[in-house]
Amino acid sequence: MDKLAICVHTFEKLLDIQYHIIIGRKGKTTKLCISFSKLDFHHLMGLGKLKDLRIATRNRGIVFDEILSGKITYETISKSHYLHLIENRFRPLAHIETLFDDNRLVFRYNMKANQFSVIDADYLLSTPYAKNDIYTFLAKQKETGRYFCRSFFPKEQKDYTKGQAIYTMLYKEKIFLSTGLNQIQYNRLTTKKTEK
Repeated sequence: MDKLAICVHTFEKLLDIQYHIIIGRKGKTTKLCISFSKLDFHHLMGLGKLKDLRIATRNRGIVFDEILSGKITYETISKSHYLHLIENRFRPLAHIETLFDDNRLVFRYNMKANQFSVIDADYLLSTPYAKNDIYTFLAKQKETGRYFCRSFFPKEQKDYTKGQAIYTMLYKEKIFLSTGLNQIQYNRLTTKKTEK
């Protein structure tokens, strides 16, 4: 299967998943519900950077469906002179579900701490992967109150966690929407109650 197809099929599985997370800092807790939409894939893959291809500005849902059906392939996008800008996303994006399952580091994201960044996000997840860190930026949807993935890329020279407030992971649950099945992936809340 081609590299782009692997990424889109992996991401498609997330459409049936939500993560419910409770994080804490200075005695206060915050709940995050993270959900996924096929519209997010375009930006996470960085397809908007391929400015010399129509795919950069086409309807994101249609692009997702055409990648899924095999109409758009890695060969299609390899015609872009800008492919090198997104090449480093293929391997981690092919493991995005595992990265979410493994994640323990959550930062409140303050754009002002990264003056040269234009990423508009509320939280930043930093997950170790292949001797590097993968950054996933989360933003809140005003209509639903849920969080979605705003951006996703491996750490390069810039450390986006620098100067950001770090939260403690207290609880993490993975919910499969079609079946209602849930997996508790991390639970420090029960441990704390037991210790008392």
